Amino acid sequence: MPPKTQPKKPRKPLTPLQRKQQKRKYELIHKATVKSQYYKTLNKDAEAGEDTPDYVKEIFGTPERTIDKDGNVVELERENVEEEDQVFDLDEESSSEEEEDEKDDNEETQRLNKRQKRLEAMTRLPKPNPFKTQLQVREKRKLDSQQEKEERQKSFKEAKKARVEYYKGRSEERTKMLAKTKKGQPKMASQMDVLLGKIQKSMN
Repeated sequence: MPPKTQPKKPRKPLTPLQRKQQKRKYELIHKATVKSQYYKTLNKDAEAGEDTPDYVKEIFGTPERTIDKDGNVVELERENVEEEDQVFDLDEESSSEEEEDEKDDNEETQRLNKRQKRLEAMTRLPKPNPFKTQLQVREKRKLDSQQEKEERQKSFKEAKKARVEYYKGRSEERTKMLAKTKKGQPKMASQMDVLLGKIQKSMN
């Protein structure tokens, strides 16, 4: 009997990260193959005796070579050209000094002008406040509300004091009216005092 072939499992779809990695991998492989082929062709050209092109020299920075008097291949040495000595004229120097002096004078005058302008700006009268009326109304409202608050607090304190005195007098009156002797009889003297006090208050 032939061996049983196992069914192939379906591949899972690649995630975006895996796709990106795979793409990068293929790009690197492609670049490496192109580079290797390029270097192989360069080596073949060098073996065949062909010179490297100019653009390769520019890219890879190969040194330029020349043939010296003896016929040997030597790297090209560029001589540094010395700068020519500059000749200064006395007239030019004097004119430049005069220009510098004029510039300094102009700068000083500008500074003085700026300083004067600053002083003038500082001494100017302040501009009238456009919100003066609104501020006055606000202050007035604030004072009125503060006075009302103080009056409310004062009236509340007075009412509280009167309430305390009233309840205190009522409790005293009640204790006098409910006072009893040892035998449980009401004390008439205390009741008479309470009634007398009420009569005097009503007469006043």
